[in-house]
Amino acid sequence: MLKTLACGLLTCALSTAAFADVVDNRRAAMDQIRVGAATLVPMMKGAADFDAKTAELALRMTYAAAIAFDGSLFPEGSSSKGASPAIWDTTEDFDAKRAEFLTNAAAAVSALPTDLEGLKAVYQPLLGNCAACHTSYRIKN
Repeated sequence: MLKTLACGLLTCALSTAAFADVVDNRRAAMDQIRVGAATLVPMMKGAADFDAKTAELALRMTYAAAIAFDGSLFPEGSSSKGASPAIWDTTEDFDAKRAEFLTNAAAAVSALPTDLEGLKAVYQPLLGNCAACHTSYRIKN
């Protein structure tokens, strides 16, 4: 699992550095969040053993993506496959959801859980943030 996470981190880092286009950067940040979820959710479900170092790396990666996932990645007119026009119609709500995600990601990294219950406590709010935003602002293709 650690090798998979390391490969994901490297891929996301290289992808983010290579893209100049805002939509590509937005997708790269989202991919980084997905890699974190693909690492942490199986631990939470008991499908993978809890590993504190792997959890820490995945949380740090998620936090880095949350920082990158700022308003500059969503300029007016930068719609893309999967992005609802509602993002730009209700910018205040969208920005509030992004800010809450960043706050929860920062709290998760600050807590650095040492056991499964600690991971669940800090990551569950992030999953809720993802669901709240995707419900309102993601078009399933």
